[in-house]
Amino acid sequence: MSSKSGLRKKIEDDIGRKILEKHCSRGDEFSSPIMIPPIPNSKFFDKLPKDSLEGANVQEKEHQDGYVAEVELYRYFEETKGNHLVVHQLEYTHEQYSVFLPEHHCNTKKCKKGPEKHLCHKKAREIEGECDFVVMGDHYVAVFEVKGLSLQQTNEDNIKFKGCCDSALTQRKRTKDFIKSIEPSVMIFEFTVFPNISKDEVDESYLCDETILFSNDLMNLVSIVDSFEEWSSLGSVSVMDGSRCCLLGLWCINLENKWDFSSCSFPKCLKDVDKKLRYALITRKLVDEAKSKDYPKKKKVPTATLR
Repeated sequence: MSSKSGLRKKIEDDIGRKILEKHCSRGDEFSSPIMIPPIPNSKFFDKLPKDSLEGANVQEKEHQDGYVAEVELYRYFEETKGNHLVVHQLEYTHEQYSVFLPEHHCNTKKCKKGPEKHLCHKKAREIEGECDFVVMGDHYVAVFEVKGLSLQQTNEDNIKFKGCCDSALTQRKRTKDFIKSIEPSVMIFEFTVFPNISKDEVDESYLCDETILFSNDLMNLVSIVDSFEEWSSLGSVSVMDGSRCCLLGLWCINLENKWDFSSCSFPKCLKDVDKKLRYALITRKLVDEAKSKDYPKKKKVPTATLR
């Protein structure tokens, strides 16, 4: 058996295992989930108006709605019972994903190489994929993709809904393939969640798909998560620490293959919220720009001189 590559060792052992030991180890007496990060990563602090949106603000509003939907599901996960691990906002580059799946197929829409299956050819630091939530229990892993779509009762509703379902399915498969590359026998549950849409708003054909959850279903999330352990414990293999370490390491490492263990700490998350509030970083674009500049320094206000 070949030894681990340098990047995989960094992800699994140098980062993931240390996070697991420091932030995810506790006694069996606890019956609440471990949330990573301990509070949702703050992307938005203001609500863009629904009316009079144009240009880039339309897309920004869609991103905002998606984030709000994720936070809503995050709060529901906090109410679940059991000693499971919930990882929010897992994102990885082509280079990081290729450490586990070196020969995976391209999933770029309208790829220049054509629609036929071919190996992925993204750049090393290019984003390969993401997953909104990964839940890890004793005998299972569950993958959740969240869509913030709200239906407007127009002819475009069905097209947008189907598009969201298709894109979520692609992301779900990518994350499943990654998990299976670590533990081929582990039981995986997968869902696409629409917190802003009720069952009454969609075509009945979608209600037959048990992997699609609507706002009506979120009230039952506790029992849904409980059922994972019940079903998976019947002959399924245990989720090994290796899987947890790989997922935690992949969550913590950034695009430049660097990491900050304090990202898992509650004080660091609160400090991040405080910075964004003080510098009025109220949209995702402003947050991303500030990250590249390590937050702007406060300008000194000249003192008036009395004469």
